[in-house]
Amino acid sequence: MPSLAAYLPNFLISRSKPSSFCFIQRLPLDIFVDHIFIHLTIEDIICLRRVDRTLFLLTHEPVIWKRFLERMRTPIPPLRPTFRYSLQATDFEAEQLVSRGISLDDNWRRDEPRVKMRQVIDAHHRVLDMKLLPGGKFLIASVRDLSSHRYYITLFSLDHPQGNRAVARVPTISKAYDLQAKYMKYKGAHGIMVAYTRRTFKNGEQCGIDPSHYSDTDAVDPPFPFLYESVCLHVPLDALEALVDPRIRPGSEEYFNIAVAKQRPFLQVSLFESETRITSLTLFELNEKAHVAFVQQPRRVNFIDLASGVVSPMLIHNHNNLPEEAHQIRTIRVLPDQNDVVVIRSVVSEETPGHPLVEHLTEMFHIPAAIPHDVEKPRGDLIVQPFERWPVDPRNYSSFHISDPVIASIGLDHPNLQSASGVPPPLGLFFGTVDPVGMVHYLIWPKIEEQPDGPTRYHFNLEFVVPQTVHVSAPWTTNVLSGGSRALMYTVDDDRKDMPRLLTLRRYLSPQLQPLWSLRGTEDPTEPVSRRDRPALSKRYYSSFTLPRYMREKLHEHGLAAITWDETIGRVCIACGNELRIHILDFANAVTPDSRFKQWQLTQQIKLNVPGRNTEVPMDID
Repeated sequence: MPSLAAYLPNFLISRSKPSSFCFIQRLPLDIFVDHIFIHLTIEDIICLRRVDRTLFLLTHEPVIWKRFLERMRTPIPPLRPTFRYSLQATDFEAEQLVSRGISLDDNWRRDEPRVKMRQVIDAHHRVLDMKLLPGGKFLIASVRDLSSHRYYITLFSLDHPQGNRAVARVPTISKAYDLQAKYMKYKGAHGIMVAYTRRTFKNGEQCGIDPSHYSDTDAVDPPFPFLYESVCLHVPLDALEALVDPRIRPGSEEYFNIAVAKQRPFLQVSLFESETRITSLTLFELNEKAHVAFVQQPRRVNFIDLASGVVSPMLIHNHNNLPEEAHQIRTIRVLPDQNDVVVIRSVVSEETPGHPLVEHLTEMFHIPAAIPHDVEKPRGDLIVQPFERWPVDPRNYSSFHISDPVIASIGLDHPNLQSASGVPPPLGLFFGTVDPVGMVHYLIWPKIEEQPDGPTRYHFNLEFVVPQTVHVSAPWTTNVLSGGSRALMYTVDDDRKDMPRLLTLRRYLSPQLQPLWSLRGTEDPTEPVSRRDRPALSKRYYSSFTLPRYMREKLHEHGLAAITWDETIGRVCIACGNELRIHILDFANAVTPDSRFKQWQLTQQIKLNVPGRNTEVPMDID
């Protein structure tokens, strides 16, 4: 196997000479990387970077940071499926992952966490809704033009050495809301699956009336009946990765040639029409196939296999034989690993005439088996009963949220950065209360099943629902950006407005969950990661972030248009009012590629130190 020096540029090799007056510079570069750096911490590497030009360049060697990744016990962001761990084009991301993982963990555990980095993207449109993909590399946004006549789904590339930018977009006919996005395979191809709901009038266009101007909530009384459509789009990642290659300059001739040669980025894979309201879109993989599930109010849940198009409906039984209009499904969460779905619904009955009684039920159902197209389907809908039920505390609730657990990275050549097995994180239940206004939090812990002849299994059931906190925010409404281990809370002045004023943005620590996450395995003393231990865990469950002054003024004047959160990297994206920009706030520091390092990479591509090519390449590093 060739030595490390075979892959380093000649100008760097030339700085390590046996004739040097400095004895340390007489050492071969392989000795530094393979025998010295493995005993140093991250802080040591950064200190060496400041010594001279040779060590500055050498400490950017990707293998150094990939070793840190494999040894880290601190949670790190998941990698997208097509991230090639051994590919030169993504070398710069290894150091970003290390710095983000440690910086976010340290910041999140402090009494007063801070916004570490701020960025702005030109959206060129007014933003209506957003969704970050895990790892924060891509952002999906529902947007409209200035005249509110055209609506689009736009895909943005983030953390690119050439800057954040829009990569692709597709028209959506009308406003796209309840936006969802996940990395998923479709017919064997890795990609981003995007799901959204749109509305049109059932009887066609109506003069002077736009269905997109109505509120997305269920409190809508349109002059004409709506036709609801659930749409799924797939963006192949092979084409997308080519467009965001850091070695290709956006706008160049090479960039346009690649864009023309690749297939169109957005492929429609599913369209479902309904005359009743569609809510609670959720994307998931079941038996290694992409699926989407959604609710048809008041008590039907549909599961669609996106590859085959087979629809599996599930009609939930009438609770206590009450009429259908007394039921409303508030939210769902699919648990594909155990073939179950969690459903939260509200049921209204009359305890006495004129005195309604509202019950909120958390129930678990088995996902119905798909019936192939060539098999005769039974007449009528299959009515199902829950196999578990947990009555929610009798309060008046305005909203219900169930966290979506982070899935471990499993890619083509991913190392064992995160275990794909082991105890999964608990599910978080966040319920917005009305009287008093606030937020209630519960955890559903997984149950452990020991198997004598097989691996230990884990599954969720409603026996392990544990209350966490009750937060009162009256008179302001509290909303949650839920997460499996990290959640954000934000308060607004009036949630009935399309663009309410954002008053506070807070970090939330769960009393039971965070202490467990604070534990980490013992590091190998011969291969340390950091000089410092992790900071002590804060005892404050809620801590407010201080937003930049210009953002506070914009949010106060124009209100909040859209917000999204990625717990894996600690990033929140905010759109203010009718602004044509997206503000990105990071709660972690991330190393960005240095201009001097770019020169080094350029030199590597021009001339490498390979046998038969010993000519030095002159290069000045300021």
